[in-house]
Amino acid sequence: MKPLKILLLFLTSAMLFTSCVKQEYYNTQPQPVGYQNIFNDDFNYDTHNWSFSDPGNNAYVTVTNGTLKYVYMPAVKGTNTVAINTGANMYHDFLLQTSIQSNNSMGLVFGVSNSDYGYSFFIDDQGYFAVYKEGSANTPYKALLNWQQSNAIKQGWNTVELEQVGNYWDGYINGTKVFEIQAQPLYGSKIGFIVPENTTGYADYLTVQW
Repeated sequence: MKPLKILLLFLTSAMLFTSCVKQEYYNTQPQPVGYQNIFNDDFNYDTHNWSFSDPGNNAYVTVTNGTLKYVYMPAVKGTNTVAINTGANMYHDFLLQTSIQSNNSMGLVFGVSNSDYGYSFFIDDQGYFAVYKEGSANTPYKALLNWQQSNAIKQGWNTVELEQVGNYWDGYINGTKVFEIQAQPLYGSKIGFIVPENTTGYADYLTVQW
């Protein structure tokens, strides 16, 4: 009987050990992968209040039938920006995506606040792109990347993406990576669009993930 008891004791211990291991395995939760939040506007309706009319500066934004239309025809040179709060946390990694076209140049703008104009990722109708710090009422704009040509830019609609990964900003046009630069301090979290004078531009959607 003694050897049988020893064998039963061994089997019971092994079962208990196995049960403990299995229980510990099932309690382990997988870590989140990728972005956990998303904002999306397909511009079917003006639910986020993009539209405005500024006759004094000849600047207009309208949202209808899946398109945001941006017209800016001022008497003097300059840029015009429309940006909204999306709820995004821009102090960690984030991804901005849109599709735009214009008869001049148009950009995705981000990091905008009531006192700071944020940063812009421009493309134009000649196949060039640039990245600017737009400055504020008291500081001038400056180029982070001067205008440079890219074969990724097509006539008509172009998909533009900007992603913050760690300490870097990566820029994509139609799925092709066109730049990687050091991330800059952000003083706001509004996101939107920017155009220079004499531009009629369009956006098809805006998606923000964080």
